[in-house]
Amino acid sequence: MGLSPFDRRLLTEGLAYFTAPRLASLLDLLGTNDGERLATLTAMLRNSSEDEVEDLTDLVERALARVARERSRAARREADPDRS
Repeated sequence: MGLSPFDRRLLTEGLAYFTAPRLASLLDLLGTNDGERLATLTAMLRNSSEDEVEDLTDLVERALARVARERSRAARREADPDRS
């Protein structure tokens, strides 16, 4: 059984998501607007243990630091392409 054009598009888009995931899907799960997202996230944190909150905080801090380093490197490469 072959894939329809629709199936191929879904497969391609699905694979693309895993090669370059975005926060949009996660934000959509939390709610449709900032107020809903804030309320959902607040409830999740309120119902989490201190260890879970600390783990999340550590993970987010490490991820933000990694992104900052990567963006800084990319900006330096863009500013001076011969330096690679």
